[in-house]
Amino acid sequence: MKKYTNVELKEIFKEAEKTIFAQSTLKKSQLTEALESFKQIKKTNRKDNDYFLIMVHVAFYSGFKATTVNDKIDAINDLFGDLDKVSKFNEAKVQKIIDSKKIINHRQKINGIIHNAIQIKSIQKEFGSFDKYLESFGDTDKYENFLNLEKELKKKFKYLGGITVFHFLTDIGYDVVKPDRVLCRIFYRLGLVDSEVDRAGVIKVGRQFSIACKVPIRYIDIIFVVYGQVGEKKEFGIKDGICLSTNPKCKICGIYEYCNYKQKSK
Repeated sequence: MKKYTNVELKEIFKEAEKTIFAQSTLKKSQLTEALESFKQIKKTNRKDNDYFLIMVHVAFYSGFKATTVNDKIDAINDLFGDLDKVSKFNEAKVQKIIDSKKIINHRQKINGIIHNAIQIKSIQKEFGSFDKYLESFGDTDKYENFLNLEKELKKKFKYLGGITVFHFLTDIGYDVVKPDRVLCRIFYRLGLVDSEVDRAGVIKVGRQFSIACKVPIRYIDIIFVVYGQVGEKKEFGIKDGICLSTNPKCKICGIYEYCNYKQKSK
């Protein structure tokens, strides 16, 4: 495993970011605007409905290509945007949603979302709000407290599993990246972690990038996701990722000089 200085981490991130801007079909100002919201995500008090909608998104993105969900996101928001209403959905309502074909017809996900709505309503009764529930775990910068929160979320909610729980925590502003296959692959190729399954190491490295670059960790996450995720990302003007699992585009890769993969591919 390589030991990078903060200066080197900052340079790696800057080159990855620069490559994305170079490959995007959007104007620089347009891409900057599209990415700006990820710099604004931070840990703050939210309405319970906002937490719920983030869970809804996590559930649908889990196991599906981002483009598949993006095409249906407006309909998903319309159908599941109200926590109180969703908590009262019954089987007849579920069947009606499926028959409408407005969203991805996945009964298990829909039932999981209803379960999560009911769980949040239960938390409201016990703690007053989802914010108060999160606060009950104490200072989550302490690893033990964070671990307790992670375990409880996975136990209580559907579709907040081994990786998706970090997806949720990242999107509500906690100091973590999503240790999915994309980030695990990129960080491993850069020699930042010992293996492609070292999720704890990926989270630690994500925090190091955030400190070195002085940007929110959610922005670190999205840049590397766009850099290594297969498929088109219309909102960023990107036709395909660069550091792909197979046939990576090494010739246009801005962080190629730091990469161990080039040695294996010779």
